Amino acid sequence: MRCQLLSLLFLCLLTANLQAQAPPYIKNPIINKDFPDPTIVPFNGKYYAYATNSTVRGKLAHIQVAVSENLQDWTVLGDALPTKPTWANRDFWAPHVLYDSALNKYVLFYSGESGKGKCLGVAYANKPEGPFIDMGKPLLCGDGFVNIDPMAFIDPNSKKKLLYWGSDHQAIKVQEMKDDWSAFKEGSLAQDIVYPRQEKKYDNLIEGAWVDFHKGYYYLYYSGDNCCGVEASYAVLVARSKHPNGPFERLGASRSSNSSVILEKDSAWLAPGHNSIFRDANGQTYIAYHAIPINSNTGKPDAYGRVALIKPIVYQKGWPTIVEKVKHDKLDTLTLADPTIFFDKGIYYLYGTGAKNGFTVYTSSDLKTWRGPAGTKDGYALHKSDAFGTNGFWAPQVFKHQGKFYMIYTADEQLAIAESDSPLGPFKQAEKRALNGDTKQIDPYVFFDGGKAYIYFVKLKEGNRLYVAELSANLQEIKEETITPCLQAIEPWENTAKATWPVTEGPTVIKHKNLYYLLYSANDFRNPDYAVGYATAVSPLGPWKKSTNNPLISKKLLGVNGTGHGDLFTDKNGQLQYVLHTHSSKDKVSPRKTALVKLQFIKEGAEDHLKLASKKLVFLTIDTQ
Repeated sequence: MRCQLLSLLFLCLLTANLQAQAPPYIKNPIINKDFPDPTIVPFNGKYYAYATNSTVRGKLAHIQVAVSENLQDWTVLGDALPTKPTWANRDFWAPHVLYDSALNKYVLFYSGESGKGKCLGVAYANKPEGPFIDMGKPLLCGDGFVNIDPMAFIDPNSKKKLLYWGSDHQAIKVQEMKDDWSAFKEGSLAQDIVYPRQEKKYDNLIEGAWVDFHKGYYYLYYSGDNCCGVEASYAVLVARSKHPNGPFERLGASRSSNSSVILEKDSAWLAPGHNSIFRDANGQTYIAYHAIPINSNTGKPDAYGRVALIKPIVYQKGWPTIVEKVKHDKLDTLTLADPTIFFDKGIYYLYGTGAKNGFTVYTSSDLKTWRGPAGTKDGYALHKSDAFGTNGFWAPQVFKHQGKFYMIYTADEQLAIAESDSPLGPFKQAEKRALNGDTKQIDPYVFFDGGKAYIYFVKLKEGNRLYVAELSANLQEIKEETITPCLQAIEPWENTAKATWPVTEGPTVIKHKNLYYLLYSANDFRNPDYAVGYATAVSPLGPWKKSTNNPLISKKLLGVNGTGHGDLFTDKNGQLQYVLHTHSSKDKVSPRKTALVKLQFIKEGAEDHLKLASKKLVFLTIDTQ
């Protein structure tokens, strides 16, 4: 949901400042374009990635910049350094950005060409995406590839500001800098810390220094050998020291193999290297780097172009190790909001709100072991390139009708419907458009009865209010003459915050015996009292009578905040289950966790009432094996 009125402004501000999250699964490459020498840094609840000059939307970007909220879905914004520095004549590469709280500035360090050879540049900005303005002169220049690949570092112990750079066939250097990063500190000297040709493999030249401080050690990551072109043979090596200036001990000194390499080519990727190290909101360490994709059929590089990848890192026995997957509760728990489960031919398909560019899908055969993202388009079942919408992809529902699979969903606070030949997608629209409507509308649910298709949805009009209407036979139009109000929040449990914008949303409908049961959620989703109730009617169009047993699902009943907005389905054993989302914890709303709870019908008087079959929530987790 979006913030609707000023009364919700405070909640909007809280949401805007949530920490950037990582998805439960990373699919590489994360940026599938030429994006070399990537630096990823968390700023202001998001992740920003910077890279060497390349074309963005047909125009050269001196320093590329991209942004993501979850490390998987990235938007390339353009040029972080749009004004070419006066001292430079061509090429800009190997950027690093940090935020200096003392200056209240974002500082960009990069390499550039000038009439004086290869140089180090420094630029400043008020925002992480730029525009960065160069300080007007190079920091340092020289012949050859000696003065390249800067990495700025504030020592957590001494608070000194240091710059690491170099080196091609020379040593990587470190030197202390002035407080404003505009020059080296007077009286300081450059120190050589790691030399090339100390190993037989990947060590003809070294460059791309990056320092990470972890449990008393300064870990120096660097790349060796040829970075680029058809003869590319890059790899990442590592050394460590108790002091930021060294001396640095290579990993190979503690290995029987005498190799300091921690990342090198494999069957899928050629010449991985020039890395950065960062941590996500959960404290998990990652390495970001570029590599050249290898065609699985030919065994050769598909094309020259270095795409961006990330992998988790764990520190074990005093040294880093790159792993394919990492076991972490917060990473393993599925975090799809507004979830829905569709069952077809023995497989459960799980969709929900969470991906920026559409909807991913996860699969399971037993509701316990989930795998994915399994969508046919890079994990997506529906990607925005195939259907209506630019952002705000929320609350999908998938159903099967006349041999086709359909997904109805929210995007840009409108409703849209796409179709596919498979639950895995790709769901597409022949004509990329929204369903008709006279206002903002969200949270659709399609229900078939008596040969007719009904759509339940929410209008954003004097609150979030539930409506129902008939759909046309081809499912492409809402029959506006049939639009009928269903419910609005008027009971105390439905608006515990006494908000001026009351909320009812997230409808799902089933028919049981002679009655129609409409389940819905009430309160703002950020409210810990977000809960599920239901109403009954003798017709799909109502009128609806709310249950006297509401709420059906709530914090009070299950002991978890924010229980709501889900979907009702019957599993393969005939058990009625409701898939929903909850808050991340008692103190934090996002990322919302995905869970199941069992329901049952219990006869009370003349009517069957819905009740919890168990007060146990089962949180869904992704299989990391």
